[in-house]
Amino acid sequence: MQYVIAYDIVHNRRRTKVMNRLKDFGLRVQFSVFECDLDAARLKQLKEDVLPLLDRKTDKLHIYRMCETCFLHSESFGVSKS
Repeated sequence: MQYVIAYDIVHNRRRTKVMNRLKDFGLRVQFSVFECDLDAARLKQLKEDVLPLLDRKTDKLHIYRMCETCFLHSESFGVSKS
């Protein structure tokens, strides 16, 4: 299943830790956005690895599940910021 993961993390150190961890799961397509192809076990592992890094009072992480048809019909323009 395809996922788009976006985050807004206040502190640089935590943001860097989350970004480095997400690189193990998918492709960075924007500064705070990753595209990941994950099965259920990998999604569970991602959550176990990343969620403890967040400060839930100030940070946000969104995981958007995309069906294959939606993902294949998505469009991107310009240069990736990875």
